[in-house]
Amino acid sequence: MSVANRRLRHRAPSLPSFRHTLLATALGALLHQGPAGAQSAETPVELAPVEVEASRPDESPAEPGRPRTVLRDDALRDRRGSTLGETIGDEAGVHNASFGSGVGLPVIRGLSGARVKVLSNGGGTHDASAFSPDHASTADTTLADSVRILRGPATIRYGGGAIGGVVDVDDGRIPTRIPARPFSGMLDTRYNRNGAGRVTALRLDGGNARLAVHASASSHSRSDSHIAGCAVDDAAVFAQFGQINARNSCGRLYNSDARGAAGTLGGNLFLDTLAIGVAINESSSRYGIPPAPGHSHGGDDRVRIDMDNRRVDTRVEWLGEGWLQALRYTGAHVAYRHDEIEHGAVATTFRNDAVEQRLEAEHRVGTHLSGTVGAHAVRRDFSALGVESFVPLTALDSAALYATQRIEWSAFSLELGWRAERTRMRAAEHRTVLGADIVYPARTLHTGSRSAALSWQATRALKISLTRSHAERPPEIHELYSTGPHLSTRTFDIGKPDLATETMRGTDFSVEYENDAVRATVTQFSNDIEGYIHQRTLPLFFDTDSQQIIFACVRLEECLPIVQYAQGDARMHGYEAELALKWRTSRAGDVEWSVFADEVSGRLTQLREDIPRLPAARLGTQLSFSTPAWNGRVRVTRHADQNRPGANETPTAGHTRVDANLTHRRTLGATRTLTLYLRARNLLDAHARNATSFLRTFSPEPGRSVEAGVSLTF
Repeated sequence: MSVANRRLRHRAPSLPSFRHTLLATALGALLHQGPAGAQSAETPVELAPVEVEASRPDESPAEPGRPRTVLRDDALRDRRGSTLGETIGDEAGVHNASFGSGVGLPVIRGLSGARVKVLSNGGGTHDASAFSPDHASTADTTLADSVRILRGPATIRYGGGAIGGVVDVDDGRIPTRIPARPFSGMLDTRYNRNGAGRVTALRLDGGNARLAVHASASSHSRSDSHIAGCAVDDAAVFAQFGQINARNSCGRLYNSDARGAAGTLGGNLFLDTLAIGVAINESSSRYGIPPAPGHSHGGDDRVRIDMDNRRVDTRVEWLGEGWLQALRYTGAHVAYRHDEIEHGAVATTFRNDAVEQRLEAEHRVGTHLSGTVGAHAVRRDFSALGVESFVPLTALDSAALYATQRIEWSAFSLELGWRAERTRMRAAEHRTVLGADIVYPARTLHTGSRSAALSWQATRALKISLTRSHAERPPEIHELYSTGPHLSTRTFDIGKPDLATETMRGTDFSVEYENDAVRATVTQFSNDIEGYIHQRTLPLFFDTDSQQIIFACVRLEECLPIVQYAQGDARMHGYEAELALKWRTSRAGDVEWSVFADEVSGRLTQLREDIPRLPAARLGTQLSFSTPAWNGRVRVTRHADQNRPGANETPTAGHTRVDANLTHRRTLGATRTLTLYLRARNLLDAHARNATSFLRTFSPEPGRSVEAGVSLTF
């Protein structure tokens, strides 16, 4: 079997998801439809290369990956935004934790930051986005082939940082297939009226039966974003700080501009059953953090971010024919630097030098058992140093063994995952903060995780799944050792060096049904978390002028709320659901109308407080159509009020958002396709504040956005 064909195992993406008022309707549809529907898309199938290349995600026993969502092709183009969080924020159970217009990070079922693992082509990004909400992810969707959202046993491969889920952005920088043609490529350019945003991307692929090469480059720029209403919520500022903000802006979010560029060169050498690949990527980004209280509309007192990242990926894979299907080594070396600039000078420099290595064996025994066993190691040196340093230089070493197995018999499928890991962190011996000498103890933690997912294909159209998981996460460097002012978040961060391991026990139950006329899914989940680590806002402030802790603000521009990492038991639960009706017409082609909803709630059970910054509930409807030449959709989403924001946090009001997409494809010869597309977000120009954002009081979401683009594949 060739290297190309070995990549062709696949499964259709799991379906997005609905609200309490719709659950009965959805379940009724599940139970009253006959078994004569279309064959379940979840059954593994071997396809010819041309069929899978267009629209199906790759699948191997190494990543059972259920439940999951996969965006690619038109679905990815329609949703692609300026940040990763914006791109996937409409998916069931997924939200965007924005921090101004330049940052958007994924929130999965209320979990984010160090609990959601963001990957680039299967390896950790090792940027600083998990450490702080103001750091943009280096996983860029501009040229992505696919974006996958994983939960369940597949996340075992990625450790405690994937306790809430995994988001993997794959741009094919190391080609894993023999090229179908000696030369191909794509040129894409688009313009966004909101902020005069421009994106240009070029991708080239080619090679022969022995060598596949990849080259790509992209650039983006945007001026300040248009907003509906005013930037600062004066009522929320007064509730938190006891003062009214002296300066505000309306219609425009000052200091929200951004620009950046990236380039990648990669290749893979195919030697019969052996493939050796390498890729080099460099990226940079410059963006502003919208003004906090008292910041002017320009000049040197703005907070700016200057990020550079260099990444080298390697991949060596041997493919077999017997019970040992593959041996695979992947490695990544990341050199990340991130400067926070205030008053025209660097105040803090984040550095993260990381080496990640993974060795795994993929096996298959008969037709019923398949899986992977592997070893995973990470070495990381992290620091946040400078005039306003708040995290000491810290070395982290982790080593893990893991296994994922899949057993199939009759209509049942059982997926199992297990991982054992040791993590050691060693910080600089001590620092002086506010006149106190602080000693940072070294920590060594042993964690273990396990997961099981049982699926029953009750009929050709109906599937029922139950997942149970026990996941452990060691505390992160910033959660242990932070001590000092963090200017871009406008907070004074205090870590807790004796934090214990966080343990989450979760249950996920889902029912899915699909035939030619109906698609429905209902998912209920609950997580009991022992030792839940969270940032708690205290009723205290740090005065940057006097360098003292105070009880009340005197001047807003010199007043930082104190946030402290704390630990306590918590419980989270929620649901996702969707009901879609499908039909075919002579003019509009395949038409689908759906209703959907999701919600997550969480309580700190010992403190009897709400978990802070959880997303608000959503309820909406979508109408879409698809023909060979045209496709489009209109989506209306109602975001509810978030009146349970957590201790010392401010609530957010609900809003209604309307989005729309329209795409036209035209064939230009045998190998060229021209695609014209139009995307609109927030068509009603709603004034919206994001409940998950640390900046929600000072930075609302962008207003009406209309983007036009053209893409040429050749």
